[in-house]
Amino acid sequence: MTALPAAPPDVVLAGRLEPDEAGRYVHVPFDVPDGVQQLHVRYEYTDRVPSDPLVGGGNTLDIGLFDERGIAAGGLGFRGWSGSNKLAFTVDAAWATPPYRPGPIGVGTWHALLGPYKVSPRGVEYRVDIWFNPGLSPDEPPPALRQPVPAPARPAPAERGWVRCDLHSHTVYSDGDSWPAEVLRAAASAGLDVLGITDHNSAHAGVIGHLGGDGMPIVLPGVEVTTYGGHWNAWGVDRWFDFREPTREATAATMRQAAAAGAFVSVNHPKPFGPAWVYGDGLGYHAIEVWNGPWEHLNALALAHWDAHLRRGERIIAVGGSDTHHLRRLDLGPLAMPRLGHPTTWLRVNGPITPDAVLEGLHQGRCFVSATPEGPQLYLDEVDGTIRARVVGGRGGALLVLSDAGCVAASSISADDWEQRVPFPADAAYLRAQVVDGVGGMLALSNPVWRGD
Repeated sequence: MTALPAAPPDVVLAGRLEPDEAGRYVHVPFDVPDGVQQLHVRYEYTDRVPSDPLVGGGNTLDIGLFDERGIAAGGLGFRGWSGSNKLAFTVDAAWATPPYRPGPIGVGTWHALLGPYKVSPRGVEYRVDIWFNPGLSPDEPPPALRQPVPAPARPAPAERGWVRCDLHSHTVYSDGDSWPAEVLRAAASAGLDVLGITDHNSAHAGVIGHLGGDGMPIVLPGVEVTTYGGHWNAWGVDRWFDFREPTREATAATMRQAAAAGAFVSVNHPKPFGPAWVYGDGLGYHAIEVWNGPWEHLNALALAHWDAHLRRGERIIAVGGSDTHHLRRLDLGPLAMPRLGHPTTWLRVNGPITPDAVLEGLHQGRCFVSATPEGPQLYLDEVDGTIRARVVGGRGGALLVLSDAGCVAASSISADDWEQRVPFPADAAYLRAQVVDGVGGMLALSNPVWRGD
């Protein structure tokens, strides 16, 4: 962390938030005079606990920053949001602490954005100290992108046009521990073709978009819109979307805005401690992240959430993502830690692998999800009125074929490259497939084939 400036702060913002203010952002104004080239912000608050949904008994206070251009949704005044991940940051005309944006420090009224994510019964007292022109330098320059180490041998996609993707990862531009170039290099080493970088409330396609290709995975820029009622991803756009009002109406309007801007929109990890999704259904999203990190982390409940959409006839697409935050810290608890490519979303693209081709494949739902980059591979399509399920690398597991009415077929997988044909029941609206291991653990799952497609 940057050393504390020697001089006392130029501005002190202090206050208190009560328990009934939890989940509601507060914009605290302060004035910036002429001649400022750098702001340094530090804050502290009482009874601090981590943002982990499993941890209670204290306070978690998020922070962000708006400049003199205002606090409007989607506006140019947004300089960044770091949640509770950083207790200090600097914004300079030429550089800034990620995820904050550098640029001119304009004269006028700025706002510290305070978000009381958790508030204990005792309330939370806070203090924000701000220094003008403290003369600080960056802690760490971004590393240059080096060639990846050779990727371990992976079975090639058994059918043409398919690529391996991890659609959900984080960097220092939110609460990850590594720079985008480092995460991309690790994705290459994992054998991925596409990496979605989706930092919390942070749009930085201009920073990362040039990194992919030329022997490295293609970068699919995105943003994880992180609200106090759930998280959602928007891929393929270079902007921030408003996250400050945790209501169904506001979230639906912002999702529609993202889709209208060309984004592919997905609800993230709708499961307990995901955090859960409280806004309900029918908000205009294209997809649901049914597999987030290790399967045993309650992903069966996210799958059930998606299944309910399908049974209502809603053609929502299933995707997966590792939600990897850490490449350096592997000692963060007893549960299995997310790793790049665990799970992997396999996607069929037309022609060269580009962000636009990836977005097209996602919109078409041409994807399945496997536990790892090795697979198993699970291809599902309709051939002459029957459903063809092909499993590659699933020997010893079981294939389940499911409809809106329940399980249609179940078979043991007896070969490394194995195929089954299943008649389309007359009363079924769709069929989808899963590959499970001997104790019912998920190995792969497909998107549905709908009747008449």
